[in-house]
Amino acid sequence: MIGRMLASDVVAAATTWRPQDFGAKRAPNIPDPLVEPLWAGIRCLAFVHDGAIRFTDVFGDEVTGHDDIRTELAAAAGGSSLLLEGTITADPLQSPVDVAAREKLETPKASRTLSAMVVGDRGDRKDRLADSVDDAQKRMVENPFVPVAFVAVDLLWLDEQSVCDVPLLERRRILESVLAESHLVRVGIFVKPPIDAWLGAWRSFGFTRIAFKGANSRYVPGEKNPEWGIAQIPRR
Repeated sequence: MIGRMLASDVVAAATTWRPQDFGAKRAPNIPDPLVEPLWAGIRCLAFVHDGAIRFTDVFGDEVTGHDDIRTELAAAAGGSSLLLEGTITADPLQSPVDVAAREKLETPKASRTLSAMVVGDRGDRKDRLADSVDDAQKRMVENPFVPVAFVAVDLLWLDEQSVCDVPLLERRRILESVLAESHLVRVGIFVKPPIDAWLGAWRSFGFTRIAFKGANSRYVPGEKNPEWGIAQIPRR
């Protein structure tokens, strides 16, 4: 938590913090979760300050380009200084043809996905699958001919105040009130269990994984949060 301790203001936070990581707990064991589709692409922190935008990925490297997103994100902040977690992704802009192609590439056998969601996958197979999907999506996002958007899923700092110690559900409500959506700037959806009615819709849009995040969880930049977990979506 060194980065968090050193961050005395939003500029310091944007310089030293990294996106929070998911813990190892099986997703169904996370109490009172918010459940959301896991956006595929470049997961990053977005710093909006004085009209300028900086994207920093999970390794602390700056993500360059995406000037069209930067323009819309600066407008969406409405003059506020924001530090957001989100993903630069093609998912919100995908056509049905693109989604069908992704499903052929990414989705493993149904027996494995169901097992992973209900009892958890073991060994390195799940990690290899996730890595291969993430690598494929990262290459797609970096393709200059593929349109992408920024999907915000969490709020870490608002103007002069860190909100990391505010419960996640309240952070999400604040995020929705301070960030105006546009074509290239979106606020990610989340639901509370039961989620069965949502799985088919998310699957039809090409999502293969979902995130479970404790509604009362705090944000610890760069650290694993045991109240955050990932599960596969069963194919059918």
